[in-house]
Amino acid sequence: MVIPMLTPGLIPRKEPYIRVGLILPEDNKLSVMVHFTNPDCIEIETGSRFHPSCKTPEDLSIVLSNQHLTIPEINLMEDSLRFIPSIPDENPIITIKGVPAGRGFHWEKEIHAAYWGAIEFSMYDGQLICVNELPLEQYLKCVATSEMSPQCPPEFLRAQTIVARSWLLANIEQKHRHLGFDICNDDCCQRYQGMANCTDASIQSANATHGKVIIYDNQICDARYSKSCGGITENYEHVWDGDPVPYLVSISDKNKNGVPFCSPQIVPEESLNTYIGNVDEKGQYFRWTYVAKESELIQSLRQKQNITATKIQDLSPIKMGLSARIIDLSIKYEDGEEHDQEIIIHSEYEIRNIMSPSFLYSSAFSIEKTPNGNFLLHGKGWGHGAGLCQIGALGMALSNHTTEEILTHYYPNIKLDQIYIK
Repeated sequence: MVIPMLTPGLIPRKEPYIRVGLILPEDNKLSVMVHFTNPDCIEIETGSRFHPSCKTPEDLSIVLSNQHLTIPEINLMEDSLRFIPSIPDENPIITIKGVPAGRGFHWEKEIHAAYWGAIEFSMYDGQLICVNELPLEQYLKCVATSEMSPQCPPEFLRAQTIVARSWLLANIEQKHRHLGFDICNDDCCQRYQGMANCTDASIQSANATHGKVIIYDNQICDARYSKSCGGITENYEHVWDGDPVPYLVSISDKNKNGVPFCSPQIVPEESLNTYIGNVDEKGQYFRWTYVAKESELIQSLRQKQNITATKIQDLSPIKMGLSARIIDLSIKYEDGEEHDQEIIIHSEYEIRNIMSPSFLYSSAFSIEKTPNGNFLLHGKGWGHGAGLCQIGALGMALSNHTTEEILTHYYPNIKLDQIYIK
C-alpha cells in the first residue's frame, strides 16, 4: 500500500511518512543495481502479489525494457515494484547503486546510497523513477549531515534539522507532486544521500529536536536556506515569484562587531573542508571570482534561450536585491545578421543558469569586461541567499550562539514549537 503524500497547510500531530524521489525521469536511467543487507527480510510487491522474502536474492538489477520493469535474476516483468522490509525496525537496509547527486550543478556525480524504509520502482512517460518511503524522523537523521558535515557543532546541526523538518512539512512548492512523491533527494529540494550521512551527531540532532518546527502566524514556516548569503540575506520575492514572506526578509548577517558570520574571519576557508557536505565543491564561498567566457555565453544563449548570438557586447544589472544579487540582467549581443540585440534575463536562478555551463555560484556579482571579450565576475555568496545561511549559521554556532538564537536571527519573528512527540 502506497502512503498518501503530505497535505499543504496541514500541521501533522503525529510523525508522518514521506515519499522521497531518488531517481527521476530526467536522469534517463535504464537500469539500477539494488543490494539488500538482509534479503530474508525484504518482500517484493508487484501489483496485488507478494513474492516471499525467502526467495529474495541479495543483489538484484532493475532494468527498463520494452516499457516494463524487469528483474532478470528472478525472471520478473512488471509495471511497478516495491521492496518492503518485513520487520518494523531500522533494519534491513536497501542500497541503490548509481543514485544521482547534485543534478545540474558543478559537483554532479552518482553515488551508492543505503536507505531505510520501502523502495518503489515505477515508470513515468516511459522513464524509470525510484521512490523511498519512510518515517520523517528517519529521513531527518540523514539530512542535516547530507547538507553539512557531522563535524559541525551540535547547535548548528539542531538548527539545520529543525529547518529541514519545517521546510518539508510546510510543503509549499510541491515540485514533484505529479510524479507521486513529496520531495526529491537533491539540492532542488533538500539534500538526502541516505544512511551514509547518518551519524551519531545527526541521530542526536534529530532526537533532540523531534517534532520541532518554526512557526509564523500559526503556520509552519517555509524555511528556505542556502550555503552562503555572502554577508546579507535576500528577500523571498527577489528570488521566487509570489508575495513577500514576513520571515524571509533581508537581514545583515553580522555579529555585534560588524563581522559577517559566514566570513573567513569567523569560519576560515581552510576549515570548510571539515564542515561542508561531502558532494560540495571545496571552494571559496564568501567571495569568489569567475571568468564567464564569451564562447560559453553564446552557447548558453543558444541552448537555453534559443538565441543565435555571434558576439556578447555587454552584461549589465537592471535590478538588484538587497543582498546585491542581480534579479534582472541585461545581455547585449550581436546576432547572426550583425544586428544589435538585447535580452533581459529575469530571476537569480536563470541568471546563474545562463552565466555558467555548470550553474554559477550566486547572482551577487559585479562585472568586468576583459580585453579578449570575456567577463570577469567578482562575486559573493553561494546559492540564492534567502533564509538561513548555512555557513553563517555554522559561524554563529562556532561563536557560541544557541539553536534558537540561530533560528530567530535568520527567520525574524518566528517561534519554535513541537507539533508532535515520540
